[in-house]
Amino acid sequence: MSWLRPLLLATVLSAGTAAAAEPPPPAPPKNPSEKRTSPPELSAEDKEVVENLELLESLDAVEDLELLIELGKDDAPADEE
Repeated sequence: MSWLRPLLLATVLSAGTAAAAEPPPPAPPKNPSEKRTSPPELSAEDKEVVENLELLESLDAVEDLELLIELGKDDAPADEE
């Protein structure tokens, strides 16, 4: 059962990393003659909101990991602890 904890850790960390990844860039327009508009620059407040959201997502992944560790402890035989 010693392989269970590293497996759970790897799963949760990879899920947290994938959740924090930036979305792919938008697809190019079908009509090349369409005028491209650049996305608006983020204000300082918007940047702070994005950073805080990423932090909250990371904290959520940590909480999930802690829960999995606790569940793993409950499943482990008493003589291993």
